[in-house]
Amino acid sequence: MNKWILATTLTFYISFNTVQAHEIQADGLVNLQSVVSISLETDTTIAVLAVEAEHKEPAQLAEQINTTMAWALDTTKKFKSIDVKGGQYSAHQMYDKSVLRSWRGSQQLVLESKNSAELGQLIGLLQKKLLLKSLRYIISNEKREKVRTGLIQQTIEQFKQQARVITKSLDHTQYAIHQINIDSNASQPPVHFAQARLLNSTEAFETTNANLQPSTSDIQITVSGSIRLIK
Repeated sequence: MNKWILATTLTFYISFNTVQAHEIQADGLVNLQSVVSISLETDTTIAVLAVEAEHKEPAQLAEQINTTMAWALDTTKKFKSIDVKGGQYSAHQMYDKSVLRSWRGSQQLVLESKNSAELGQLIGLLQKKLLLKSLRYIISNEKREKVRTGLIQQTIEQFKQQARVITKSLDHTQYAIHQINIDSNASQPPVHFAQARLLNSTEAFETTNANLQPSTSDIQITVSGSIRLIK
């Protein structure tokens, strides 16, 4: 169930501005801040796997990695619900007491999908030759924007309601919005490296699919600003 968290803060102050002929004009301003947040279940999983190898000859190293990556890309073809992106190839020299021992290279494969069952199955297959480096659970842009629109409307209504309450409580008849700002942010779940290492065990990839566990992420809307009270 979605959990809504509402919070409102306010500060009242009087500011004095110097105008022509040193005339002093008092403006009654009230600072308001309305915050609404919702906790949503993530609907998209991003998995990063990698081909890693080591060889004395850089050309043979590259060939070995390319062969394994070709196998991995071919394996992904039947999983239509998964977006597949190949990463850049990288290699570096390995030394033993200042003596070049070998070359070590790697290439990443990034998988993104809303279908956790198929993604888990594919990861289980790929771990026969690739290493699972990380898992990340996020909210898709479509779901985020759909929820964000409703949150903005609710937060603005809360801001206006507080403005009406303050206006009446301070014996004024109406208010005018002096300034208003709308800010949104979302907290993303951490990347799961520990789970990735566990799934890299021989027993895990030979007997089971990857066990993907979606988490939650908070989307928060903040409406802040000031109103001028009118007698």
